[in-house]
Amino acid sequence: MKIILIAVLQVTAYQPVPQQTKPECKSVQSCWTSIGDVPTKFGAAASQDLLASGMLHYGDPIYIQGIGWRIINDTMNKRHRNAVDVMVWTRSDERAIGVRHVKVYTVQR
Repeated sequence: MKIILIAVLQVTAYQPVPQQTKPECKSVQSCWTSIGDVPTKFGAAASQDLLASGMLHYGDPIYIQGIGWRIINDTMNKRHRNAVDVMVWTRSDERAIGVRHVKVYTVQR
């Protein structure tokens, strides 16, 4: 297994709530990611440009400096570029992550 640097990306956090996902996402049981997964504390959303470029794919494990390992199982709104959004459960966890620009790695395919 070879770990490779993707880039220094903007990293933020989001919660599975209607205001940050979609209107029908009223609870974890009624919320799904863009690929039909249920929200998980190990999930992350990649910006659409990273997915379109092939730098990241759904299901890829990523290592985010200062945060840890996550799995790409969602996508961000198209207005975001060169970014990863980490799934969290609370507003305080979201604030703790804030907006960071850190190295993000993946496992070479």
